Amino acid sequence: MYSHDDTQSSARPSEGAQRAVESLSEAAARKVSVAERQLVEGARQLLRARLKMARHLPKGLLRDSAWDMILELFIAHEEGGIVYVKQLTLSSGESAAAAIRRIDRLEEAGLIERFPDPLDGRRVIVRLQERGRDAMLAMLMQIFRTEED
Repeated sequence: MYSHDDTQSSARPSEGAQRAVESLSEAAARKVSVAERQLVEGARQLLRARLKMARHLPKGLLRDSAWDMILELFIAHEEGGIVYVKQLTLSSGESAAAAIRRIDRLEEAGLIERFPDPLDGRRVIVRLQERGRDAMLAMLMQIFRTEED
């Protein structure tokens, strides 16, 4: 006798997968110019270059964790990614306390915001505010400005 297994039909995407899809959908819905997409790639290149430099120099010598954090948040914002406080803390290369102080300062400056993850109250999401995005676009445009501009 055939018996139907309901475990397959009732399987739902995980909360993390749902959150990722929603975030990517929001990013796709935003109207982004080709120039802005190029700036996102430029931000990614800057972040990679800073990480490579950090491997060859004494810890913290040429590193500004706030800049690295805001680069990561800019890239995530433009691509629909989600960044948690713990990720920023780990990627900063600083102690947890020092990284949290940096996050506090960025938030006080109105560049980023923190809020509890609605799907997992133990996590805190960090997001670039519009003021932070505008500042990053202006800085990246200046960095990658060509002679023709």
